[in-house]
Amino acid sequence: MRALRILGASSACLFAAALSAQTVKTVISNGSTETRYDIVILGDGYQLTEEAQFDADVTAFLTSLFQKEPYQTFSAYYNVHTVFRSSQDSGADRPDETPPVFVNTAYDATYNFGGTARCLYIQNTSAALADAALAPASEGRVLVMVNDDRYGGCASTFAVSYNGSEMSEVQAHELGHSLGQLADEYEYAGQTYTGSEPSQANITADPAGSKWQIWHGTQGISSFQGAGYHEFGLYRPRNNCLMRSLGQVLCRVCQENITLITNANTNVVSSATPDTTSQQQVLAPGTQTFSFTHFVPSNNNPLIEWFVDGVLQQGVSASSFTLDSTQFALGSHTVTATVLDQSDRVRMDPQNLMLETVEWDVLISDPSLAQLRVAWMTSSATILEPGGTATYTPSIINDGPANAGPFRVEFFLNQDPNNYSPQDVYLGAVDVSGLTAGQQLTTALTTKLPYSLPLYASWVHAVVDRADAVTEGDETDNRLQRVIFVQNIPCGAGVEFQDALTQPFEASISRGAGGVLHPTMLAPCAAPASTLYLLAWGGSGTTPGTNLAPGVVLPLNADPLTQLGLSALNGPVFGQFFGLLDAQGRAQATLTIPPAAAIPTGETHFAGLLLSGPQLFSDATNAIKLTILP
Repeated sequence: MRALRILGASSACLFAAALSAQTVKTVISNGSTETRYDIVILGDGYQLTEEAQFDADVTAFLTSLFQKEPYQTFSAYYNVHTVFRSSQDSGADRPDETPPVFVNTAYDATYNFGGTARCLYIQNTSAALADAALAPASEGRVLVMVNDDRYGGCASTFAVSYNGSEMSEVQAHELGHSLGQLADEYEYAGQTYTGSEPSQANITADPAGSKWQIWHGTQGISSFQGAGYHEFGLYRPRNNCLMRSLGQVLCRVCQENITLITNANTNVVSSATPDTTSQQQVLAPGTQTFSFTHFVPSNNNPLIEWFVDGVLQQGVSASSFTLDSTQFALGSHTVTATVLDQSDRVRMDPQNLMLETVEWDVLISDPSLAQLRVAWMTSSATILEPGGTATYTPSIINDGPANAGPFRVEFFLNQDPNNYSPQDVYLGAVDVSGLTAGQQLTTALTTKLPYSLPLYASWVHAVVDRADAVTEGDETDNRLQRVIFVQNIPCGAGVEFQDALTQPFEASISRGAGGVLHPTMLAPCAAPASTLYLLAWGGSGTTPGTNLAPGVVLPLNADPLTQLGLSALNGPVFGQFFGLLDAQGRAQATLTIPPAAAIPTGETHFAGLLLSGPQLFSDATNAIKLTILP
C-alpha cells in the first residue's frame, strides 16, 4: 500500500502531478485544428524513465487503428496529439486483489471501477482534463493509455485502456464508445430489456432491426438478439463486431455512425479563394474565379456543385468556378460551392453531415456607379418617453467604385422592424454633400419623438438616398433600423403635426399653392369629459409668450394671426381648433389654407391650451413651427 494514501487521494495525486512537467507532442498532423478531428492521448502509470514506452504504445495503437475501417478511409481527417506527464509509480490501482495494490499515478487509474473488475478508469479526471487542454485542440475525445499489463478498459469522458497484448483492440473498442457514441453489443446471461428504444445507433429494441434496415443484407447485417448487456429484448446489427468481441471488424452500422460523427466535427473544405469573410466586388463586365480545396478521399467520389443565388450552375463540377458578371444583374449575389462525400460507409445522413458548403458574398458593380449602404447606427437612448429627445447616428459607406454626389439620409419611425413607408412618422433628414469611393461618413440627427408614440417597441429607420439622387448598383442595402422602447406617458400637454412626410414639430405650406396640415394636441392625463382645448396661431415668435393664468404661459406672442384664428375657430380654415378632448385625451384639428391666401410669409407657430378649473386656463403646450412659403 502506498505511503501517501494517508494524505487522501486528491493530495497524493497533486503531489504526483508536481513531480514532472507535461510534454506535448503532435504525432499525426493532417491539417489545421479548425478543419480536422483532433484526438488527444494521455498516459497514466508511466514513470519518467518510461516515456519512450508511452510513445511506443501510442504508435502501436495508432498503427492498428488506422488499419481499421472507417479510420483507414478517413485517416486524413484526424490529428493526434499526446500529452505525457510522468507518474511516481508504474501501473494502476488493483483494489480487488488480495492483498490490494495501490500506486501513485498522475490520474489515479484503477481497476474494478464501479465494481466491475475489468473496468479500468481514471479517478483524477480534473487533472486529465487540464493536461488534455494543453494540446492544440480536442473534440473532447481523450484517450488514456495505462501502463499496466492486467487486461482492462472502460470509456466515459475518457477512453481508457491497459497497454498489454490486446491494448489496440481494447482502445479501439473504447474509442467506439467515446468517439462513435456506440453501445456495447455483448450480453449478460438471463437479462431481459424492457425499456424504451436506445439512442445508440447499433442497438435496438425492435426485433426487425428497422433502425438499420437500409443496411440489411450487407456484409452480414440483419438483426441478432443479445446486446447492450441484455440477453433478451435488445438486438445488434451483426452477429459479431468489435463492439461485441475483440479482434472483430466494426460492422457497417458502427462504421457509419463513426463516419458521421467524424464529419460533423471536421471541415473538409480546407481553404477557399478569395477570402469568404469579406464581400467580393466584381466590376462588370469582368469575371471572378472562385475556388476551394478539400480532402474528401478520391475513392469516395466527391460530388462538387456550384450555385449562384441558389441556382445550380450546370456543367460545373470542378473545385473552381468563374463568375461572368454579364450573366447576372448588378447588385448582391451569393456564390455557393458544395462538396458531397459519397462514401459507401454512409447510407443514412438525414442531417447532411457528409455535405460541406463554402459561400461567398459577391457584389456586381457597374464601374460608373456608386454603392451606398448603412454600415451601422447607434442611438443615444433606447428607453424614452413620448415627446423625448434622442440622437441617431448612422454611418454611411460608399463601396464604390464610383464617387457619390449629394444625397439625403432620412429617418422614419414605425412599429415594423423590417420595413418602412413614406406614410410613417417622419423624424427628419440630414443632407450629405457626397462620398468618394471607399469613404465612410458618420452623421447624426437629434429629434424629438412624437407625443402620440404608443407604449411599446418602435423602430427608427435610417434611409439613405430615398429619392435615388445617386444611381447605385444595389438599392437594397440603403436602410438600417434600431429599436426603441417607449414607457411612462408624460402628463403634460403637447402639440405636434401628424402628417405624412412632415417632421412632427414643424412643417411648411406654400401660400401660393395652399395646403392642409393636421395639428394634433395630446393631454393623456386630462379629464376628457370636462376639459376643453384651444389651438392658437401666431406669427410674432414664441418669447416671451402670453401670460394667461398663474403658471400658464402660452408660448406665442399675440398678433393679427392670433386674432384671425380666434375669430374663425372651427371654420373651413381652422377646423376643430376648439372643443372637448376625446377619450384618449386627444384633439386633432385641420388647418386648410386656400391657394393665394392673404397671409404673410415666414415663420409662424401653433400652441395649445387646456381650459378647465376655476382659473379657466390650466395648461399650455409646446410651440410647433409652421413656415409659410411664398
